[in-house]
Amino acid sequence: MDQLRSRRLFFAHHHLTGSPWGQPAVHAFPERAAAVAAVGSTGIGFDAQELTQLLATRSADWVRGVLDEHGLHIGELEVLTWWWGTPEDADASLPMAEPMFALADEFGIGRLKASAVFLEPSARPPLDLLAERFAVLCDRAAEHGLRIALEPVAAFPLFTYADAAQVVLDAGRPNGGVEIDAWHFFRDPTGFAALERLDGTHITGLELCDGVAEPQVSLMEDSADGRLLPGTGSFDLPRLLHEIERRQPDVDLSVEVLSAELRTLPPTENTKQTVAAVDALLGRR
Repeated sequence: MDQLRSRRLFFAHHHLTGSPWGQPAVHAFPERAAAVAAVGSTGIGFDAQELTQLLATRSADWVRGVLDEHGLHIGELEVLTWWWGTPEDADASLPMAEPMFALADEFGIGRLKASAVFLEPSARPPLDLLAERFAVLCDRAAEHGLRIALEPVAAFPLFTYADAAQVVLDAGRPNGGVEIDAWHFFRDPTGFAALERLDGTHITGLELCDGVAEPQVSLMEDSADGRLLPGTGSFDLPRLLHEIERRQPDVDLSVEVLSAELRTLPPTENTKQTVAAVDALLGRR
C-alpha cells in the first residue's frame, strides 16, 4: 500500500459534526476546520444544507477566510437524492441539483456525492433508466467541472453496489463514478464483485471506517451510530485497500465514522484518534 500511504486524509462532513446524521452540527465549522488542519489534513467535506444555512448568516468570503486560515479546501458536497427524476421527465430532478452546482462553483468544489434510496414496497426504476438519468446528471455536472460520486446505502438494499456499478458503466460518463464507503461496501454482499467490474476511472473516492462482524441492532442503527475507527473492527480493510490501490492509487482517501462514541469527543480529539487509527492501518508508523 505504498501509494495509499502517501495520501493525505480527507474528512467527510459527517465525521466531525458531533451530531447524528441529519441533525444540525454540534461543532461549529471553524472548530472543525481547525481540528482538521491540526492533524495535517487539507480537505474537508460539507453538507449542502448546512453550507446553505451558514451562508444565510455568513458571507461566502467569511467561509473562504476560515478555509484559507487553516489551509483547507472543500473537496466534496453532499448529498443529492432523487437525481433520477420522474418516469416521464429526465430533467425533473435537476432543479434539486442546481443549488448544489452553484455552491460548487462558489467554493471550487470538485465532487458532488449522490445516493439512491428506494423503499419497499415501491419498485426501483429499471437500471437502464437510472443509467440514462445518471448520464444526464453527469453531463450537467460537467458544465461545472464536477465529478458525481454515486454511493449506495446498504441499509436500503434495493440499490446495491452491483447496481451502482452497472449504472455508472452504462452511463459511460468520464465524470461519473462509484464512491466506496467501507460501511456500505462490507454490509453489501455484492461489494467485491461490483468492484471487480470497475477500473480506476470509475472510483471517485474511498471512505474508511470499520464495523463489527454481526450487528446486534438494525442496519440503519449500525450505520448511523455503530461504526468503528478503521482497523479496529472486523472489516477486511487490507483487502479493500489492496483492491483500490491496484485500480486507483491516487484515490481520495477519506474517513467517515458515524459513531455515537466518537461524537462525544471534541473535534481535536476526534481527528487525533482518527489519524492514529488510519496510520496504524496503513502501516505509516
